[in-house]
Amino acid sequence: MAYNEYIEPIVEGNYSIRLVKNEKELRQYQDLRYKHLLLGHFDPEKAKNADANATDENIGYDKETSQLCAFFRNPETGEEEVVGGYILMRFLHENSFCKATLKYDLSKLLAKHRHEVLETTRAIVHPDHRTGVAMRLLWDGIESYAKKYGARYVMGTMSFLGTDPNKYVEAASYLYHNYRMNEDITVRPLDGENAFYHEIIPQEKLNRSAAVQQLPPLLKGFLWIGAEVGTGFYIDHDLKTVETFALLDMEKYKIHKYTVRRLK
Repeated sequence: MAYNEYIEPIVEGNYSIRLVKNEKELRQYQDLRYKHLLLGHFDPEKAKNADANATDENIGYDKETSQLCAFFRNPETGEEEVVGGYILMRFLHENSFCKATLKYDLSKLLAKHRHEVLETTRAIVHPDHRTGVAMRLLWDGIESYAKKYGARYVMGTMSFLGTDPNKYVEAASYLYHNYRMNEDITVRPLDGENAFYHEIIPQEKLNRSAAVQQLPPLLKGFLWIGAEVGTGFYIDHDLKTVETFALLDMEKYKIHKYTVRRLK
């Protein structure tokens, strides 16, 4: 783990955002992910009673991985606990591990911007802290990290519930017409049975209202701050989701983060 990396902590009220700095904090984050993301997704009933301290997520990412976490300070005891976070991965060399390469063809993007790309995993925030504050501060932390380490682009995947991509043809068409990445850097699912390409509805026949309603809230937020999406969808049968690749240019984020925007 990259404990030698550092960004200035972001503090607001009882929340603070910073990189984990020791094994204890890393374990707290792994426990949170295990109980509220992995178990919470696959077995919600088991997650309610899980002894997180007796588990190990076995993330398996390489030594260049960093964990950006939201800490909450108990106002009575003064103790901090991890209540949310992201795993961040940079492409420091040709063999750097990246989760997205297991699902997507990143060759065009990396050919032009390998050392400017930062990958984020799925966000996790403890259910008791999903008021929006922790997530907003985490994105301030991502901006700070990206600026310090020269990452212009932040990439990740956005999930639609279920494994039937045909349910989301309006959303897919809407994204294609309005938020598609440039062809010279676009990202597509790897060839195989998990890749899916919709028959795109022409712009003039598209029900915009229905399309926007299909978009997951996190993806809407990503689009509001300037993100674009790749071509095609990936069906993740393990997580029971349909995913689209998303890329955010942090230069656009700087422009849009303080403005109220509407989707196109």
